Amino acid sequence: MNGRARLLLFAVLLVAAGVGAYTLGTRLRPPGELAGTALQNPPAVGGVELVHVDRGTLTLREAAGDVPVTLVFFGFTQCPDVCPITMARLAKIYRDLGEPEGVQVVMITVDPETDTPDVVARYAAGFHPDFLGLGGSNAQIAVAARTFYVGYASLGGGQYTHTDVVAVVDREGRMRYVYGNDRVPQFEVDLPELLRIL
Repeated sequence: MNGRARLLLFAVLLVAAGVGAYTLGTRLRPPGELAGTALQNPPAVGGVELVHVDRGTLTLREAAGDVPVTLVFFGFTQCPDVCPITMARLAKIYRDLGEPEGVQVVMITVDPETDTPDVVARYAAGFHPDFLGLGGSNAQIAVAARTFYVGYASLGGGQYTHTDVVAVVDREGRMRYVYGNDRVPQFEVDLPELLRIL
């Protein structure tokens, strides 16, 4: 075996060891210990008003329906990286878990000028047909973002900077947990527990 082949084998073994350690660490995590940050005084967010392409103005709770877990992500359709990566991860996890009926994924745009209700709905559904995309007026989006403690600002040229967390909302419309972008893959393990406790 030449030096290049040895180096490639070593790299493959290193990656495999890392994946194995991550998987083992995830599985050995104590039951009930979630990767997200629990909010001590969960704010009521279910009453924020947004716009759905077919159903018009409605509250987040009305849009999501009576499900125990709603995952809410703020983003924009022209985003080159974080938004499509996050939505793709959520779609993969949702499929891997068998598309649980008790979970609704919602993307709320931070760019209502470009992301009309139709545009954001098609964008979200492009990741999974069950996912909802919601828009609204500038004022509605500002209120929704403030209610979720999400910051966003235009960078010009159709680009935005924004808080990239996924919020977990319970069936009463309270934001119970937030998952930083680095914790989103943990939903693979946490969603069954969230469905059990919420």
